[in-house]
Amino acid sequence: MLAPAPGVTWKEFFLALKDRFLKDKLMDVAGSVTFFGILALFPFLLFLVTLGGLVLRPPQVEAFIQQIGNVAPADAARIIGGQIREIHRSQSVGLLTVGFVGAIWSASGGVVSLMDALNGLLHVDDKRPFWKSRGLAILTTFGASALVLLAAFVGVAAGPIAHAFGGPVEKVVTWLRLPIAGLLIAFVWAALYQILPDKPRKFRLLTPGSVIAVAFWLLASWGFSLYVMHFGEYNKTYGAIGGAVVMLMWMWISAMVMLAGALINAVLEELPRGRTVARTPAAVATSLQGGLRPRSA
Repeated sequence: MLAPAPGVTWKEFFLALKDRFLKDKLMDVAGSVTFFGILALFPFLLFLVTLGGLVLRPPQVEAFIQQIGNVAPADAARIIGGQIREIHRSQSVGLLTVGFVGAIWSASGGVVSLMDALNGLLHVDDKRPFWKSRGLAILTTFGASALVLLAAFVGVAAGPIAHAFGGPVEKVVTWLRLPIAGLLIAFVWAALYQILPDKPRKFRLLTPGSVIAVAFWLLASWGFSLYVMHFGEYNKTYGAIGGAVVMLMWMWISAMVMLAGALINAVLEELPRGRTVARTPAAVATSLQGGLRPRSA
């Protein structure tokens, strides 16, 4: 039977993962990332739409918003889509203006929050100078924007191209849209897991944590959307801000799943490998706790 690591059982792995999940208070950390993510979201949209305005026209923007609705809950997609439409319609911020630079800086704040969270989960002290950490966050913001625009362009262009061929080609493209989008997100998450923490490691295009986390994120987003649609009563409970609460909940779930992917990678890296002696799950968890603490110089 396939094992998570040589000499390690699935039971040991899941117990060690559960121990780290609770000990590192992943749900609380995800809440912090969500808060700063909300603060960074709308500046990021301003930055993204300003860049996208160079290549995307209104029909393409609408198609991009529709793609967001395929993943996010309807209330969250409506808020994000409305903001994108408003920014694209006004186009009040140009490139190389004070507002545009401010949007970059504010948007990178969300990356800084994620950076701090990943360092904390890996028990790493970030010793990089401020300019290096913030510069990395800004470069990451640019990279994320470029990938989002690329995904939007491919998603918008794929439909008409497939329709032109028709028949089986159109069906195949329709079915492959979600897996390809998921694979692209897994690449991005794997890169973030490896680039943002102050912990040197060999770069890999995909990691077990990124693949598992993205698959679970798509499933969780779909499940949460169904829950809100059929059972959630956020509008009755919260009134006019019900849609905002739904978006907050979805972003919190997304942050928690993403951070769980980093935790999966950390546990797999620190699992005691290749030992034939008997070990209890508690001993494995204790080994992980000691192995993931930063070593003193």
